[in-house]
Amino acid sequence: MKCHVPGPNVKVLGRTIHALARFGDELYLESLPDSILLRTLNAAESAYAMIKFNKNFFSHFNYNFYSTEDNEGLKCKISMKSALNAFKSPTHMDKQVENLEIKLDPESSKLIFQLKCKHGIVKTYYVSILDCKAMQAVYTKDLVPNRIISSPRILSEALGNFQISDDQVTLEATNQSLILRNYVDANIDLTKIIRTQISLKPSEFDSYTIGDETTITFTLKEFRALLAFTEALNLALQLHFETTGRPAVFIVHNGTTFEAHFVLATSKPDSATQASTQNSSRTDKKRKEVNNPVGSAKKKPHLDIDISKCLDEDSHLFNYIDIPEEMDLRPIKVTIDGNSGDKANDPEENMNFDIPGSPTSRIKIKSVFKRCFENTFDPRSIERIVLAENSDSD
Repeated sequence: MKCHVPGPNVKVLGRTIHALARFGDELYLESLPDSILLRTLNAAESAYAMIKFNKNFFSHFNYNFYSTEDNEGLKCKISMKSALNAFKSPTHMDKQVENLEIKLDPESSKLIFQLKCKHGIVKTYYVSILDCKAMQAVYTKDLVPNRIISSPRILSEALGNFQISDDQVTLEATNQSLILRNYVDANIDLTKIIRTQISLKPSEFDSYTIGDETTITFTLKEFRALLAFTEALNLALQLHFETTGRPAVFIVHNGTTFEAHFVLATSKPDSATQASTQNSSRTDKKRKEVNNPVGSAKKKPHLDIDISKCLDEDSHLFNYIDIPEEMDLRPIKVTIDGNSGDKANDPEENMNFDIPGSPTSRIKIKSVFKRCFENTFDPRSIERIVLAENSDSD
C-alpha cells in the first residue's frame, strides 16, 4: 500500500486518529481497491469504531503497491500510541503539512508516515506492525425501527449537564420526547449521588423516527468521543438503534470522501434505580414527613444521615422552645392592691413600686479576676530566696 494525503485532508486524518485513540489501544488498518479502513475496539469490547476513507480522499492511492498478488491489500495492526506520535497536533496540521505519504516498508515490516512540511522539513515516523490481520464487527444499521438525525452540538450541550464521574447514560426514546439521564447502579445509595435527566423534543432534531419505543443504556466515554469528533467536522450525526441488548450505531459521513461508524453495546437499565424524577421526589417527600412530624415547632438542623440517625434516638436533646423575637428588658411596674381586712388600709401593703433590672455581677467578676482589681504588683513584697549565687566577675 502507498498513498498520499493532501494538506487539508491531513487535519481530518489526524482528528480521526485522536478520536479512535479514545476508543481503543490498537489500530487495525486495511487497504481495499477503493478505500482504506481504520478500525479499533475498546478493552471491554463494548465499543467499536470503523472509519472508511474513499479513494478520492487521497491525491495518490495504490492499495497493493508492495504486494505480489493483485487482489491482496495491506492488513495490519499497529499500536495506537505509535500512530498518535505522527499526529500530535491535528488542529494546526493543515497549516504546517503540505503532504502526507503512508507506505509499507516490506524489509523491516514497518508502516511509514512521512510528513512533508513547509520550508522543506520532512518528518518520518516508523511504526512497527504488531500483527497482520484484520478485524470486522457484525451489526446492522438498515433494518432498524428507530432513526434519529441530529446536530452534534445539541447532544453535546445536553451531556454538558452530566457529571464527569458518570460512566453510562440511559436513552429513553418515545414518540413525544427523547430523554437522557445518567445511569445509577442498584448498589449505590441514591441519597449520595446526583441524578440528571434531560428531555429533548422531536422538533429539536433534523429527523426523528421512532417505530418501537425503547430504553437503552451505553457507555458515556465513547459517546462523548464520537460527539467531539462529529462536532469538529461540523457534520450531522445519525443514530440507528433497535431495542435493549442490540447495538446502537452512530454514523457520520460527508457523502463523498469518508464515512465513520461507531457501534456501542447497549444494556438494560435497572427499573428500580432508573425511576423518574417525579417518583423519587415523592419518596423523598414522604420520608421527610415521617422524620419531621407536623407537631414539631422547628425543623432539626441539617446533619449527615448517620449522625441524624443517632440523634433521633436521643430526641430529647432537641426539645425546642419558642422564644419571642423581641423582649422588653425595661423595669416592670407592679401594682399590689389588697382589699381584705386591715391590710387594705396599711400603706406598706397598698403601694406602687418599680422592680429594678438585674444587678451586674461585679462581685463575681472581682472574685474571678481578683488580681486585676488589686494594686500594682510589687515584687519586693515577696520573700526572696537565692537558689544560685551570681558567678564571679572574672
